[in-house]
Amino acid sequence: MKNNHKIILYHFLFWLIYVGLGTLLEYAQNPQGYLFSLPDVFFSQFPNICTVYMCIFVCTKFASPLKPFLLTFGIILVYIFSFIHWYITGYYIRPYIRANGSPTPPFDFLHYGSSVLWVFIRYSILGFGYYFAIEGIKYQKRLRLIEKEKHEAEYAFLRAQINPHFLNNTLNFFYAKSLPLSEKLADGIMTLSEIMRYSLEVDKDDKTALIDDEIAHIRNVITINQLRFNHKLQIDFQIHGETNSVRIIPLILITIVENILKHGDCDNKLNPVKVNLDVSAKDGTINLKTYNRKKKGPKELSSGIGMENIQKRLKHHYGKFALLIIHDTEIDYSIELSLLQSFSADQKANIKVTDLPSSINHSIAINPH
Repeated sequence: MKNNHKIILYHFLFWLIYVGLGTLLEYAQNPQGYLFSLPDVFFSQFPNICTVYMCIFVCTKFASPLKPFLLTFGIILVYIFSFIHWYITGYYIRPYIRANGSPTPPFDFLHYGSSVLWVFIRYSILGFGYYFAIEGIKYQKRLRLIEKEKHEAEYAFLRAQINPHFLNNTLNFFYAKSLPLSEKLADGIMTLSEIMRYSLEVDKDDKTALIDDEIAHIRNVITINQLRFNHKLQIDFQIHGETNSVRIIPLILITIVENILKHGDCDNKLNPVKVNLDVSAKDGTINLKTYNRKKKGPKELSSGIGMENIQKRLKHHYGKFALLIIHDTEIDYSIELSLLQSFSADQKANIKVTDLPSSINHSIAINPH
């Protein structure tokens, strides 16, 4: 609010100085015949001030993002308003006030229209200039903010790397020491070490990872949780199709599996967790279907950030070549995820949406039941 008051004050001071300088210039041109009249000063400048702010308003509405037709139409409307405003001022107000200069000449449409147009062009340029100057300042502020956030993120990333690398090296040390004592314990430590190492590697890697690496990561996470719960988890993880060379954006599948491990009734023998992954290297499709019963009793608090993050990443990377459907009831929870794996830009340009399998010919969607 204080900032708005400052802007209004700055604008008021600008116009006060501008009108004052204009009045002094008019006086300097004819000091003998000049007659100061406050109504004359006001009514000779008010149409121009209106033109400036109306042009700023039109630019605010239609210049970003650019809407050429509406912007042009808006400018024409502002000119028409300026024409009418000057006509009322010149022929209906000026005769009744003490005004400097010669009397208003008889009305001639073309002559009057061209005179108003010249004045309109001068003041509309002032309005456009103000708008684009403000937009330029905002853009520079955004750039500085992004640069600052980038440096902060890089610094945080460097700090965050210290502990994971230290933990990974420590786990390898524990593995070597525990191997003579307990093979199961050693295997568990090695599995945890592999999980840590993969999480670090995908942070540095490209946008996509081999799906075989993602599957191995999922198996490791399931294994470590089986050790936690004394091999009581009932998880049926099935993989179908050829996975060689198929790529996927990393940590999508594991986020879904971890969500099941956190909220699902994973030790239910009658209703085991089902995770079915169907991959087709030929047509480049990846289909994941999961089903789990929900835990009974008190529920763990969940922010929902994991699934929300998945939806954003899928939409950003795959666009219309992705489908995510979530079935969420009081008793159970299931997910259907269908993707078209990454191709080169030339290959994707030759793909028609209508040629895709029906399972992925959709945008991202959530269908609660």
